[in-house]
Amino acid sequence: MDTSKRIFIIDPETHTRNALSVLFRKEGYEVEAGPGITGSVERIKNVGYDCVIVDVDLPEMKGYEAVQILKTINPKIQIIITAAKNSLEQEAKVREQDIFYYYIKSFDREELRLAVDSAFKKLGKVKEVPKMNQPAKILIVDDDADYAQATRIILEKNRYKVAVAQNGTEAMDKIKQFKPDLIILDIMMDRLDDGFTICYKLKHDANLKNIPVFTISSITEKTGFKFSPKTDGEYFEADDYAEKPIEPGDLLKRVEALLKK
Repeated sequence: MDTSKRIFIIDPETHTRNALSVLFRKEGYEVEAGPGITGSVERIKNVGYDCVIVDVDLPEMKGYEAVQILKTINPKIQIIITAAKNSLEQEAKVREQDIFYYYIKSFDREELRLAVDSAFKKLGKVKEVPKMNQPAKILIVDDDADYAQATRIILEKNRYKVAVAQNGTEAMDKIKQFKPDLIILDIMMDRLDDGFTICYKLKHDANLKNIPVFTISSITEKTGFKFSPKTDGEYFEADDYAEKPIEPGDLLKRVEALLKK
């Protein structure tokens, strides 16, 4: 069985190519990189790369337009699309393709590292390592970037590993890759009831229903409606609920209690 782990990086920015090459070589991957599709395709075909990290803005075409070319070379190749900036139109076009993950460069590179690790686990080239006193992983799902960042800082100072998603689609992707031990969830995002929808999906998925969901929202302040898992559990199945803003001490206390359940 071929146990080599090969990554090809296609990115027009020399600095990005070099930085990612260093990152993944330290992780034990074989890495090669190129600025565009031209020239890279032949190397990918001849060497047999398992994973390709492709920037959305290539010199010859959009990165998502290159997916079919790469899949023709190897239908099992795992493709990760990266982008410096995101938009709803761009994200829709990216997710139409047969890709493994969509990564926004402004996020922590730990997220990209985890996505690559998951891609190779899918291929059977990386084994699951049992948890040994590792810090709990928390996913924040909130479209308020400032609030999410403030919450992230509080949690990371208390040694939690944290990832952030800004909408429902991104949240479901990150749940699969990041595998959080707890989710902190806003209610009102793109739509007024996004949080309810995400929570319902989680609690009705056999593989995800045991992840605690801590909903923190300003929905009562903005709409006048009060919600509680205790009184509205039939359609609001969160494990805990708090109104924004929440004091850091209360946040940490309730997070710890949910993780111990």
